This record gives sequence, structure tokens and C-alpha cells, in this order.
Amino acid sequence: MSEIARFEAYKKKLQGICDENNLVFRFRCDTYPITLTIKPLTGLEEQLSMLEGVEDNGYTSPDASIVFFFKDGGITYKTSQTFTINDALFSKIKSLFKNLHYCWLQFFFRDIIERRVLNESTMPAIDDDVYPPDVEPLDTYGGDPDEPPAEDDGELPFPDSVDATEILEAARIVRGANQASASMLQRHMGIGYAKAQRIIDELEAQGVIGPYNGSQPREVLPYDEPDDVEETQEP
Repeated sequence: MSEIARFEAYKKKLQGICDENNLVFRFRCDTYPITLTIKPLTGLEEQLSMLEGVEDNGYTSPDASIVFFFKDGGITYKTSQTFTINDALFSKIKSLFKNLHYCWLQFFFRDIIERRVLNESTMPAIDDDVYPPDVEPLDTYGGDPDEPPAEDDGELPFPDSVDATEILEAARIVRGANQASASMLQRHMGIGYAKAQRIIDELEAQGVIGPYNGSQPREVLPYDEPDDVEETQEP
């Protein structure tokens, strides 16, 4: 699927979510940084509906907004006025912004290169010796730097390195709880979301857990004890 097709699919999904929740959005890619602005619908009917649901959903000002954008490599946001939104809806919108942002950059860069808008003297470049101490090149997560991230649950992979010890610990945790999610690994292992999601991907690749299942925790797959492990008998 092309970047444009993926972009339009994510945009259509965002439109559906906004329609369901009396919201409107604007994805602005003609300035830097690229932004996604979410606002409540301002029609009389929508405002009356919003006021009727204040007790259950909380109050949102008619002129309130949430603006998502990337800063220092991560998504951040700003709010104006009072904007009440539940965690699940916020996470969906944030995830879709990440995907829209990625697809647009891929399309933009490819278009610039193919039309030869930039030449060698004007092409932006980051030298290997100017990486900050806590940043590693993208290929440290094992992917091909010339290929786009593989699709999974709509999230984009991150360049967090994961060692075997962390995978084993995560497998023990999910098997003990008989369910798996990135948020659960965050709590039990004291790690960030990006690394937790990377571990979830590794657990799926190794057959410890099942595939993405919407909002439900991933299934923990059964496993067999090694044949060479003998039970310790009482004397």
C-alpha cells in the first residue's frame, strides 16, 4: 500500500472517530512542526448534546482545542480552555496522528527526491558523530533502514534495543498474568511505552503471545516444558 493510500485510510479512520464524538480535526502539514488540531463541534445541536452529557463525560469549552505535534523526537500536545477527553479516545487520536505524520513524511521525502528538488549541497544530513549520547541510529532495532516499519497494531516501531534478559522477564510476567499488553509491561518492568511495545513485538515473534486483538490484551499462547527437564522426586 502506498503512502498516500495509507494516509487516506488513517485520515478516514480519524474522521470516523471524530464524527462519533462530536469533534472536528485539522491536520496541517504546510508548516513546521506538522500539527493535528482537535476541536469540539460548535453547532447548537452539538453543544446541547455536550451539555447534556457533562455529568458523564465532563465539561468541554466550546472554543477548546488539543494540538498534537512532534518535539525532540516524541509526540507532545497542548490544550486550550477546558477539554475533557477519556484516555481511550485520547490514545486513539494520538496513535492516528503518529501514523498520519509518518505517512506524510514518507510521501513528502519520496516526492522531493524523485523530483530532484534537493541536490547534494542542499540535502539535509546528520553525521554519525553528532548523535546525542542517548540516541542511537535507527538500524539498532534490527530493521532494514531502507524499508518502512512493518505494520502491526497501527503503532510504528521504535529504535529501542531489547536484550534477551528483558524478553525472558517479560515472558515470565505475561505467563504469570495470563495476558499481555504494553501498559502491563510498563508497570511491572518500569520501562517506557516504546520499549514495552518493542518487547510485545518480540514476544509475538517468538510465539509467546498471540497477534494484536484490538483493545483486548493479547492472548498468552500455551507452551511445553522441555523434554529433558526431569521432575525432582522426593527421597
